[in-house]
Amino acid sequence: MFLNVPIRAGFQRGTVIVMLALPSVRALPDAGLRNAKLSVEGTAFVLRLPDGRVLKGAELQGAIVQLASDDGQITPLHLKSIQPDPKDPEILRHEYETPDGKGGWKPACQPNFYGETWGFPIMLPKGHPGRDGVITLTCSSGAVGKCVRFGYKPWSKGPHGEDLTPYHAACVRMVRADYCGDGQTHTKNGTSIDLYDVLGIQKQEPNDADFAFEAGWAPGGAVCVAHTRWSHVVTLAELPQSCPRLAQAETCDEATARSKGALLFNSSRPTPRIGE
Repeated sequence: MFLNVPIRAGFQRGTVIVMLALPSVRALPDAGLRNAKLSVEGTAFVLRLPDGRVLKGAELQGAIVQLASDDGQITPLHLKSIQPDPKDPEILRHEYETPDGKGGWKPACQPNFYGETWGFPIMLPKGHPGRDGVITLTCSSGAVGKCVRFGYKPWSKGPHGEDLTPYHAACVRMVRADYCGDGQTHTKNGTSIDLYDVLGIQKQEPNDADFAFEAGWAPGGAVCVAHTRWSHVVTLAELPQSCPRLAQAETCDEATARSKGALLFNSSRPTPRIGE
């Protein structure tokens, strides 16, 4: 599958702490809201109220979520709308808004390739490269959201019952060109790549002549690298300085990557062109 990828798009690491201004629970005292339990199933917020009511997905449209950052700051997040993705109704498109400083609201997400500013919540396990707290809020323009839309849904199973969480993690590393698996990106927004996997969820597209195998990917980063996505960001010769495990004598190709445990693969232009 061909795609144009941004590096990252999401929210500051934080914790969702309470729901406010929700019409369906206006009669509930503030103390009751403070005792409510908020979780996520798939891409849907689930609010369990002390009186036994459960509100899920689109029922929370119009709510304001309070985000607590690591430094203690509280940021309101307005769930302006919650609608199923026309391409995959299992994914709920949340139009997030944050205060604009003028008494109104503005989109919280950066636009994706199509100018859309929606995102969704997701729960990822500890150690996952896309995790930002118990509940992660991602944007469709970011790696976490894109990898869900590619079919690597951490809450779901693969074609033969496989756990897709490792595939999602490997995809996040791949989109970000996080070769070392240390959270450092080595790409640029809008770079074209082609991705495919061992399960056949995404299949390799017929490549242009100037596309070449780049790397094989596992949850911990690249298992081998044939060429870096942008040589002026990092060269193949420079990679072992920060990733000694990527110092290799053998050729890196799909067969080698498979033998090293790669779940995903990608090809790219050794000298990319932005926006294609």
